[in-house]
Amino acid sequence: EARPNVVGSHIVVAEAAFSVRVMRRSLVRCKVDPAMIVQKRLPWQVRKHQLRQQLWKEEDEDEQRDEQTKTPGIVVEIAQAARKRKRDPQLWTNLLDQALSSHAELTPQDMASVLSSMAQARFQHNALLDEFVRSLSYRSNVKAMVTAMLAVDKLGLPTDALRAPFLQQLSGQCDELSFGDLRRILMALARCWQAASVDAEVMDELCNAIVDKSRDCDPRDLVTVPQHLGRLRHLHVPLLSASANAVATLVASRLTVLPLDALRAMDGLLLLTPLLAAAPEAQVKLGELARKCGLLAAALLRHCSPEELWRAGAQLAGAEVAERQVWEVWAHEVLGRRDSESGRSHSAVSIRKRILRQWGLLEPPTGLDSALRMYLRPA
Repeated sequence: EARPNVVGSHIVVAEAAFSVRVMRRSLVRCKVDPAMIVQKRLPWQVRKHQLRQQLWKEEDEDEQRDEQTKTPGIVVEIAQAARKRKRDPQLWTNLLDQALSSHAELTPQDMASVLSSMAQARFQHNALLDEFVRSLSYRSNVKAMVTAMLAVDKLGLPTDALRAPFLQQLSGQCDELSFGDLRRILMALARCWQAASVDAEVMDELCNAIVDKSRDCDPRDLVTVPQHLGRLRHLHVPLLSASANAVATLVASRLTVLPLDALRAMDGLLLLTPLLAAAPEAQVKLGELARKCGLLAAALLRHCSPEELWRAGAQLAGAEVAERQVWEVWAHEVLGRRDSESGRSHSAVSIRKRILRQWGLLEPPTGLDSALRMYLRPA
């Protein structure tokens, strides 16, 4: 019998496989570019949804592009002037005029950085404000928008022109944002709470998304959430429960936490306690947790150097904390370090003067002023 030509059959199979691969590559190369395909005009609702999805993409891509793109020189100059606390009006006018003239070349993050530096220097350039706010209202990402909102609020100006379109775009898109972005948005809304109330449905959507994405997170990531909810006077039970549990974990554990964070948690819990009038048991538990936060903050402040102690006070003032009980913790530690020869009342007056001078304030925060007045009374 004639044996089959095994070698020949192998060669035939190999040639066939090679031909298939070549054909596949040819098909790939001949693929029509999707950009060349003329599509029918999509309905507005579909295009609107696509645009909103594109706007709320994860910021990883934006950050990668920012790293690849060098920050413009004028933005760096303005940031340096703010950092060095330069107050020359003519210098700031010249710098901001240059930024305005080149605004078309600036990214949203560049514009937000300029606004932040301007707020830090307490200098207003109305033309630049109008143009940057207009640009950011229709092209921005979460990080840039939050920075811009905080800067405009710090200048004492209304944030409606930024906040209204921002919240409109935010509606229905919270699930697509990262945990960090959601916390930034909540923080910004809480800092600008005096401007106008936030729609309850948007707030619930934002809070629900934070709860969903906070599972198994570091408890320290939620420590300031009670303060945000308290300022917004928004009682979202699932988020309050999650953040209160996180604060309780910090109090009971040995996780490293800053005195400022413990004090801000205490401030938030005190703000939320009156909102739980319909639930007396929960109200008592929240008040007890606030008391424990105060004890933790007092213990942490005792280990601070004088510079760290005063820095914590300045940060409390910068965070616009107004609760008297929170300031009592800080004032008690500061007055406890007074010279043994100086009286309590004299020390309180000296501390008040130093606060106004060192923190650049016309008046101390309301809660701090009340706490210091307690020490002015006869012992």
